Amino acid sequence: MKLNTERLLLREATLNDAGFIFKLLNQDSFKKNIADKSIKTHKDAEHYIETAFLTPYKLDTFSPYIVCLKSNDKDFRQIGVCGLYKRPALHYPDIGYAFLDQFTGFGYALEAARCVIDYSLNTLGLKYLCALTDPENRASTNLLKKCKFNFETQVILNEEQGVSNLYQLTLK
Repeated sequence: MKLNTERLLLREATLNDAGFIFKLLNQDSFKKNIADKSIKTHKDAEHYIETAFLTPYKLDTFSPYIVCLKSNDKDFRQIGVCGLYKRPALHYPDIGYAFLDQFTGFGYALEAARCVIDYSLNTLGLKYLCALTDPENRASTNLLKKCKFNFETQVILNEEQGVSNLYQLTLK
């Protein structure tokens, strides 16, 4: 499965993305705003890809995608992840995203999120999406507001992550 925007390609992950996933998940910003996934080795990154990406693809369920920059030279450099997750504690799938720090502030996360929202409505036929963010993560809060998500409440899905803001979007 591939999704396209003007500047981005969202594609399924492969084990070849392990180096990228290792770098992304070990950024201080990822650990602070999302969680420390304890990815210490290339093998850990491969295992993470297996469980977080490849297994959902095989089960044909909600899943994240690798976000790549489109370019004329066909480089398609990986810059982030964006997709849908289904958490047992939530009634609806939630949108999640993370980008390499050097690619933040250029509108890529917003472009990828809007692409996934459009896919959720027009291809999957979903009626609602959720989103979770750290209450201190202003950039993510602003992105969700630009995508028309509404703040619902604060939740604790697990003690390790602590309090998260829960947002909801009604798709029409």
